[in-house]
Amino acid sequence: MRDRSEFMLVWPLTILAVSAMILLAVSMFLGGREIDAKVRQHEERLVNRAIDGRILVFEQAFAPQIARDAAVSHLDNAIEPEWARTNLPVYLKPTIGAWDYLVLDAQDRPVWASLDEAPMPPEQWARFRRQAEPLVAELRALERRRGPPVVVDGVAPKPVVITRIEPRDGRAYMWMAGLVQPDSHAVTLKGRRASLVVAGGFITDVNIATIQRAYALKDLHIVTDARRAAVWQARSPFQMIPGAPQTALIWTPQRPSHDLLLGAGWTIAAVLAAFLALGVLMFRRTRKAAHDLMEVHRAQREFLANMSHEIRTPLNGVNALADMLRKTPLESRQRGMVETIHSSGVMLERLLTDILDLARLDAEGMALELKAFNLATAVNSVMALMAARARDRGLDLKLDLDPAAEGMVMGDITRLKQVLTNLISNAIKFTDEGGVTLTVRQGVRGAWRFEVRDTGIGFDPAIKDRLFERFQQADGSVTRKSGGAGLGLAISRGLAVKMGGELDAESELGQGAVFILKVPLPPAPATPETAAEPEAPRAAIEGARLKVLVSEDHPVNRMVMEMMLDSIGADIVSTADGQAACEAFESQTFHMILMDMQMPVMDGLSAIRRIRERERVLHLPRTPIIMVTANALPEHRAAGLAAGADVFLTKPVDGDRLLEAMEELRSDAVA
Repeated sequence: MRDRSEFMLVWPLTILAVSAMILLAVSMFLGGREIDAKVRQHEERLVNRAIDGRILVFEQAFAPQIARDAAVSHLDNAIEPEWARTNLPVYLKPTIGAWDYLVLDAQDRPVWASLDEAPMPPEQWARFRRQAEPLVAELRALERRRGPPVVVDGVAPKPVVITRIEPRDGRAYMWMAGLVQPDSHAVTLKGRRASLVVAGGFITDVNIATIQRAYALKDLHIVTDARRAAVWQARSPFQMIPGAPQTALIWTPQRPSHDLLLGAGWTIAAVLAAFLALGVLMFRRTRKAAHDLMEVHRAQREFLANMSHEIRTPLNGVNALADMLRKTPLESRQRGMVETIHSSGVMLERLLTDILDLARLDAEGMALELKAFNLATAVNSVMALMAARARDRGLDLKLDLDPAAEGMVMGDITRLKQVLTNLISNAIKFTDEGGVTLTVRQGVRGAWRFEVRDTGIGFDPAIKDRLFERFQQADGSVTRKSGGAGLGLAISRGLAVKMGGELDAESELGQGAVFILKVPLPPAPATPETAAEPEAPRAAIEGARLKVLVSEDHPVNRMVMEMMLDSIGADIVSTADGQAACEAFESQTFHMILMDMQMPVMDGLSAIRRIRERERVLHLPRTPIIMVTANALPEHRAAGLAAGADVFLTKPVDGDRLLEAMEELRSDAVA
């Protein structure tokens, strides 16, 4: 047990040391991967640029053959195969090498073809024409969009040339095709459609080698189906003819970080070993210090541990049996005895919990967690928690809330709610008739005053200071009517002081009591969303009466959203599951829907999909939907928007942000 306790003190430092080692290794690995990825992307950009440059060179060699008056005269106004044989191949031969040609007239009929300057037998023309069909169709579509070529002020229109790749026989076959057109006013096309010239040839190893040498690429080659390439390989895809599998240049990218990490493996291992040795040394020294500290507090911890174990074990049995017994038919006297047993057990359990909490507070201290929160929402959640207890005692529980509490403040919301819960619970316990009222008022310089006033038994002002001492109560006699160990007020005052405030009380015996909590809760710093006129969305929404459907299974969350909407005068219809929300939507008309994601019967995603489907089938206008959920992961957001939500908000929901989102959706709907 002693070794375990000591370890509980030193484990954070141990985990910190181990985490540092793991973080170092992971950061080196991830950093190396990122560098290698950037190198790969850089190589791919260079190769893409090189391919585009080579294709541009080819097109610049091909375009002058067809975008000139002579081509119009000999290939459009009149079909002269001899002119094509003499003129066409001479341009591409020095630039590209062996290429095949096909000339089509305005009706897309082949009129001449060649195989690397040698005449192609006419019986092969039709086959070549079928192979070129995708390019011919694409080129004709471009021609229809452009219209007839017109020379304006001596400037001819830009040549229409396209280049596409097709996998053929395990190699990459490059097609180029263009429209015949004039370059001056001297000649015009015979009709609305021009003749076409199609050229094609295989990408040679020489072309690949040129790119490989230029950028020092490793294992550069062409694959006619890029899906077969490994994930780690770099690739540069070609622009394909329609329907063809993706062809690409593939190579092994440089991986400098990977190579460096492999080369420096022993050095990295030595660094990690040094970190490990340092961690072991820190662990041993810290464990010794922890051992000395544990000896000081050992007696107290052992006593508390033994007390907790020895009391809780029989106490659980007493409480459970008493609870079951009081649900059976009993005589009046028997029921009174059972109720006494049960209430005594509950009191004893509360006492044990308070003692253990107080001991932990003394031993370890308590750090405050300062963050921005909505004060009104926090206070209302406490009131909702205490409402059932007040009803059970027949008391009225009221809230008098300063409107300024609707703003955001900075503080520890958990500790504030703990103190308020203790004070209200205490007031209910010592009040038999009447009620309890919580009043919240804003003071100066960020100070807030909370008053819990009851109509109970009160206390003698002379013993006020004793109330806030441990194990003390106003009535210390054996005949006191209410139980309790007197730790709640002591803990509450300690928390109030820790938050920079104070806790006091005023009373007259038999005249009720008021407990006054003063805590500094400065306004939260303005964020970019709230700094620019945060009340503007509220004012804009208040201009019209909204009817809003709220679907939320948690009663407290539903209450909070209803309060937000009530502040703008909205008509609210609330449901606790998606099925009920869909039924309400099918029977009523709403301006807006607020939908939770995780609900019983039908979840929010299914409900949204059903609403959108109904709108589609019945041709209804789209109702804005805001998904409000505690599921905040990226995949949750994606699922909500994919289901049909217009806005995705995560809990806790800021009131201004919700109203702003609603106003934006309304504005879009009106527009």
